[in-house]
Amino acid sequence: MNKILIIEADFKLAERMCRALTDNDTHTFSCGTLEAATALLESEQYQQIIIDTELPDGNGYDLIYELGLGLYESNDVPIILIVSNDRKPDATELCEQGIADYITKPFSISVLKAKVWTQFKRGKGNSSFRAISRFEAIGAGSRKSIIGEHVVEIDDYVFDFDTGEYSVAGKKVRLNRLEQCLLRNLVENKGIVLKKKALVDKLRLESRMIYIDETILAEVVHMLCNKLDAQNYIKTVYGIGYLWVIEEDKNKSS
Repeated sequence: MNKILIIEADFKLAERMCRALTDNDTHTFSCGTLEAATALLESEQYQQIIIDTELPDGNGYDLIYELGLGLYESNDVPIILIVSNDRKPDATELCEQGIADYITKPFSISVLKAKVWTQFKRGKGNSSFRAISRFEAIGAGSRKSIIGEHVVEIDDYVFDFDTGEYSVAGKKVRLNRLEQCLLRNLVENKGIVLKKKALVDKLRLESRMIYIDETILAEVVHMLCNKLDAQNYIKTVYGIGYLWVIEEDKNKSS
């Protein structure tokens, strides 16, 4: 059974959304404040969250940040943002905060419904990083895959892809959903150049974020390098794509 949490201060709008999204396979829950949303998140686990940025007791982005920190069980689910027509978010901002999609007020309920079902469709069979398979890439020789490994250790790095915990030289690093997807693909295919277009398509599918293109991909690669201090590991092959270098290649470039 799918559960959707709607956080919207306009009671009549929230009621219309609940009626439209509820069916035999989906239950909807709604509230109008951050305080009430926190209580619901502490008592239930949801498969999707729809949240207005403007709430009586605060900003919806604050709750999104808490979700990203893993403070609730519903910490890795698609988030659809409701924004005012004059406050459309930047695509990079959406990706950085792990927001899957957004809709501007006033909006058609049928359009929202289509966005919600799109996220459910994208999520089918993609709830775990362990199911990631190889895709179109450029490389020579066979490489050992890390599929099925829970924890990957490379020099000073420890990556736990099951729990979403990452550290460099013992210091924990917080990565958003898109950065985690990117890192997993790079490490799993280390030594192989991943083409930009194929990588964009893969990240769209796995992160369930549709606002990803090659420009945003380049920015995410840059952010990931900085967070992990991984400039000697993550390399750009200009005009082609990106790779996580294997040990012998890293030694040659250092």
